[in-house]
Amino acid sequence: MVEAKKKVNRNLFEEKILHRYYLESLYFFENTINKNLLIPNYKESNKIKYKNLALVVPEFTYKKEGYRADFALYFKNLESEIPVEIKWRSSLLKNENQINVLKRKKGFLVVLDDDVDTGIPTVELNIDDFQEWVSKRILNLTSDSISHKIHNESFRNKNNSRWIVALRSPDSFRNFNKMYENYNKNPFWAFLHNKHVTSRIFSLQKNDSMLFLFYKSPEDGNKMKKNRTSRPIEIHSWAEVNIETPYYMSLDGEQAEFFEKIRLSNNNYINISNRKWVHFIDFKIKHFKKDLELKTNSGILDEHLVDSSNKGGVLKSVPNNDYNQFLSLLKSNTVDI
Repeated sequence: MVEAKKKVNRNLFEEKILHRYYLESLYFFENTINKNLLIPNYKESNKIKYKNLALVVPEFTYKKEGYRADFALYFKNLESEIPVEIKWRSSLLKNENQINVLKRKKGFLVVLDDDVDTGIPTVELNIDDFQEWVSKRILNLTSDSISHKIHNESFRNKNNSRWIVALRSPDSFRNFNKMYENYNKNPFWAFLHNKHVTSRIFSLQKNDSMLFLFYKSPEDGNKMKKNRTSRPIEIHSWAEVNIETPYYMSLDGEQAEFFEKIRLSNNNYINISNRKWVHFIDFKIKHFKKDLELKTNSGILDEHLVDSSNKGGVLKSVPNNDYNQFLSLLKSNTVDI
């Protein structure tokens, strides 16, 4: 009897890596790919164009059909979402439930190999572009996967990144304090939907450290100046957190309504394409200090503070040494409350 062949598994990537590539393609790579090719040409509708793309929602559920689309795309001036299914090749789309929803909702298929005609509008991704993306992102993708699978302290200390979020609006502090008081067992934060957030948030990983700074606006204007070594800022509160869930979207429930009013007078919800606070993170709070009068013009992190603050309190990656030095400065000048 001939023993069955023992083969090495060469299929090392799951389909979700294509999900990540397509998502990043929609948000990034302005100068390297033609974004119009990421969405099929709908001759019957000029609204379904990349230039009209408002929001990308992962894992969108159609409860009645028992189907979860890989993505739902929302376009300006279009009431209904457009579902997207992603496969390695077209011939893998066999589920009748998926096909029926895609046809009914004018959805489309995204593949690396358009090998058969499914009757569904199809986007065929450029394989060379995909391979180049994998080669450039492999370290981050690997680190991201490991951080979710294991709890190795030495790996975490060596690979986690540091981030800063600088906020001058009184509303921002009120929201953070309210979140702390009401959701301190499961704290979260949301970022405004804009290109500055989406260009950074997908680099955030589990176990990363993040520092929230709340300060009073400078007297000489709302915007911080890049060269402000002689103009100290007054920090009244700060919080250091460890990231638990690096990125998700929340479109309904308490969290979705925490940062913005999403119900209309008739108790219906505003269209998802018009939502602003949709990019969420979860974390554990290590330190939260408030009611301070800490003035500093140390120069540490100045450029990063300005960038985060002037873009509306977006997350900003910072060098580990600078982060640790600034955190030591905060701790040495902070009295526990």
